[in-house]
Order: sequence, then C-alpha cells, then structure tokens
Amino acid sequence: MPGYIERAANQIADILMREGLDYTQTKAVFKQARAKAGLHGPKEHRGSPARLTLEEELRFIDQAYAQGGQVGLMMQVLLETGTRVSEFVALRVEDVSLAECAIVIEDGKGGKRREVPVRPELARLVALHIGRRRACPVLDTGSGPLFVSRQRRADGRPPAFTRQRIGQIVRQIARGAGISKRIYPHLLRHTMATRLLAIGMDIADVQKFLGHEDIATTRLYAETSVAMLRRKFDRVTSQTGLDLVRRMSKDQGEVVGAFAADLLAEPRRLST
Repeated sequence: MPGYIERAANQIADILMREGLDYTQTKAVFKQARAKAGLHGPKEHRGSPARLTLEEELRFIDQAYAQGGQVGLMMQVLLETGTRVSEFVALRVEDVSLAECAIVIEDGKGGKRREVPVRPELARLVALHIGRRRACPVLDTGSGPLFVSRQRRADGRPPAFTRQRIGQIVRQIARGAGISKRIYPHLLRHTMATRLLAIGMDIADVQKFLGHEDIATTRLYAETSVAMLRRKFDRVTSQTGLDLVRRMSKDQGEVVGAFAADLLAEPRRLST
C-alpha cells in the first residue's frame, strides 16, 4: 500500500507541475476531485469544550497548594495564563515582566510571540517565587526555567518540567481534589477561555490572549459559555422584553415578534 501511495503521489505531482498550479489552485483541484469521486471527510462531532466548573476550579487550586507552594503556583499560572502546556514548560524567568504584570510567550504555536496579562495578585506571587530563586545559589541567579524540577541534569543546570510531567501533576491534583472527570493540562486552557468570555471580554481579545490563529476556534467557547447563554436568556425572559415581544407580535405579526426576540438575545453593541 505505501508503494502504491508513493507512485500515485508522484504521478499527481507531475501533473501539478506540468500544469503550473500554485498551492491555492491545487487545493481547489483536490476538493473538486474528491467531490466527483464521492469522497467525503468524517463528520465532526464538536460539542461543548470540557472545562472545570467554578467549584472544581477552586478545589483544584486548593489541592495544588496543599501539595506545595511551587506546585500551587505552577497550576495557578498554567490556569490563569491559558497557555498551552508546551508554552508553559518553556517559560523562563526572563519572560516575566512584573512591572507590567505580563508574561511573554516567546515561541507560541506557529512560532508566534504574544504577551499574556496576569492579575496583580498573581504577579506578586510570581515575584515572591522569583525572589526565592535569586536568594538560592543552587537555583542559579534568577534566570533559566521559571519553574525548576527537583530532578537534576548531568551538567548541573536547573531542569525545566516536561510536558509529560505537567500532565501527571495535573491528574494527581485532580484525583486528590476528588474531581472524577478526565483532567488534562489543555482543559485548564479551556476553562480560562470560557471564563474570559463569560465575564464579557471581546472575542477578538480572547483570541489574542490564547494565541488562536483562527477566531473560529475561539468562537467555539463563546457559543457554549453558560454565562453568555444566561445573559441572552435573561434578555429574552425579562418582563420588559416579554412585554415588548408580545406587543410587537400582536401589532406587527408573529414574524416581526420572533425577529424582536432574536434582537433582544443579541449582545448590546455600542455605536461607533
């Protein structure tokens, strides 16, 4: 089978080069060819992104701090910055701006750099952590990995945590907190994304915060945020809203009334 695929790929490549098609054109060719051949990709079954509820989040962080100050701070930073686990383990002391209350992701997905704001309270905790690092000669001079593993490297340099180890820690904390659902580092990112949208942060700003290349990825959280759905529900079910919809339905017809209900469900936008 691999030999067949390679021969077919070579034949197709010859045709594409002979016709002088660019990348965008080849995508259109393959799309049309699949359609003519009756080939269709599997349907995506995308539901609401898994996340921690507020109660679970508090239990998770409490349990993390119960295991140790560094473990607690690690989990709080991982949660509140919404970083991917690969970005988190790459964080260095030099990436933290305490004055600006921000953490810089130097090499995010796709090699992109972004700055993530953090709460002043969390910045103060990180400052204390860095201060202890600088006061301990064994842990170097306050440079290098932001969080140092207990395991030592052969060259004596402070080692960073691995992605696999962070996953293990997250699962251990979840078990200790009595959280039965499957917990993994990316779920903390889901939790932060949903929270930011729920408190009213603009979806484009959440996209920048998370480092999403496509806003459609961010929109998935917006469409499933319980708090956002609650606000829309409240707009439609408030007594004033109900009275307005009934009056418009009676005077203008059911279609106009339904349209009014839909407008009430939309977020208020300031005119520019």
